Amino acid sequence: MSEHEVPRLVKLARNGDQDAFGELVCMYHERVVAVTRSIVGNHEDGCDLAQQTWVKAWNKLDTFKAQSKFYTWIYRIATLTCIDFLRKRKSQPASTGREEDAREMEWVESMRAARTDRPDVRAGLSEIRVRFDKALEHLSPEHRMALVLREVEGLSYEEIATAMKCRKGTVMSRLFHARRKLQEHMKELS
Repeated sequence: MSEHEVPRLVKLARNGDQDAFGELVCMYHERVVAVTRSIVGNHEDGCDLAQQTWVKAWNKLDTFKAQSKFYTWIYRIATLTCIDFLRKRKSQPASTGREEDAREMEWVESMRAARTDRPDVRAGLSEIRVRFDKALEHLSPEHRMALVLREVEGLSYEEIATAMKCRKGTVMSRLFHARRKLQEHMKELS
């Protein structure tokens, strides 16, 4: 499917066509999972939050006004779902699963790094990713979300502003502060 098919699929899905909605899910699911995992820093939670995002999207499909692109709308739902999750997690007692999360991230990164042939390249990339993920944990959900949407997903400032329901200047400020904090934490971890 291509991007020009999206309006037709949305129209069909609004009329209850689950297959059309399934096509939309197929088109964007990997990107939604990448966003949710990046924001929450955990593969399993990210996958669960992606599923919650699609359920919310199905239930709220009539609110999509096509003033923005569909992926901007779905990312807005994904990021809000992640913010809610992070706020709930923050208010709960500390989880003991941090070591399991770190081991899982190391495993995922080692699998990604296995795509390259040189062991020194694999080790360096894995170490950088682990340090990057640890540094991301120190950012607020809003700063983390803005950074992920810009640097990982490649959204424009305008698209991020739409997704986060804020002004373009706010996005730029959040990105500036997120990058600065990320650099500080990356230096501390080296």
